Amino acid sequence: MTIDRIDITAQLFALQDKAYADFQSKLLPTVKRETIIGVRTPDLRKIAKQICKTPAAQEFLHSLPHRYFDENQLHAFILSEEKDFNICIANLEQFLPYVDNWATCDQLSPRCFKKHTTELLPYVRKWMRSKHTYTKRFGICTLMRHK
Repeated sequence: MTIDRIDITAQLFALQDKAYADFQSKLLPTVKRETIIGVRTPDLRKIAKQICKTPAAQEFLHSLPHRYFDENQLHAFILSEEKDFNICIANLEQFLPYVDNWATCDQLSPRCFKKHTTELLPYVRKWMRSKHTYTKRFGICTLMRHK
């Protein structure tokens, strides 16, 4: 059985915790409550690890913008699993303009950056010059993690 983009969203709704969504909405003033499904972070990380190498994940990464906050979180976790630096950068460049909150920004931490700090620096400088709040924040956070 193949997983597709719709299955991913359905899987998120299957893990919905409305009380947790209510709690999250209080912490995320830039995110509308109706866009928060309420999937807990460990569950999102688990899904990301399960699907990161599948065609469904690639389809999901290219289906921007996402409708739900939890989809953005999942997107961040999938990108964080990417091992190929160039693919990761290309996908990040597409995703960063859609990051609209501190939580998604701060969860986004690609592991491949650890081995590519020299190649990463020009991107960090570019992100830090961005007029988009969360792209700038991502650049600063990335610099602090990989200085």
